[in-house]
Amino acid sequence: MISPIDGPFLTHGGFSGHGIALSGEERRTQRSAGVSDIPVEVWQLARDEDGRDVVLLRDTQGRVLPIIIDVCTAAAIWVALTPDLAKPYVRRPWSHDLMQAMLERLGAKVERGVIDGYMHSAFLATLHLRYRGEELVVDARPSDTIALLLRESAPLFVNDEVMNEEGFAVGIDEEGDQPDFGEGLV
Repeated sequence: MISPIDGPFLTHGGFSGHGIALSGEERRTQRSAGVSDIPVEVWQLARDEDGRDVVLLRDTQGRVLPIIIDVCTAAAIWVALTPDLAKPYVRRPWSHDLMQAMLERLGAKVERGVIDGYMHSAFLATLHLRYRGEELVVDARPSDTIALLLRESAPLFVNDEVMNEEGFAVGIDEEGDQPDFGEGLV
């Protein structure tokens, strides 16, 4: 069961550790032929039955990918999703704001983020940047990728193979609507 998060993050959530064995480039070369990256939206922030913070990503087919994230990054995502509500809680720039400012000063542009792997109970992601005409691909935690992409209004993708293996289809109710996990943020 997943319940919505509807306010500032004042309690401690779960943490999904990272054991990265393959780089983003290695993951891309090992993908199955014909597998593509599909666009997703940040659908909701929620809390699972164990009290862990979860970001729910949804594709255009209604499939949902739940990613457990740490409380600090959940707060950073919440701030980016609801700047008017978050304003009283944010007095100074946060880490993702610093990343955004650094990239801007360097003249780099965030083009997209891709959640492109799942290993040892952790999702893997890459940030795709444009710097001096070249694409740079940087390994990153999915939660940090999402927090930065929201600040940059850049698109997020999930590898179709990852969505098929780790996501789930959300049922449709009698009116043809997808169920809501409560009062979501997006």
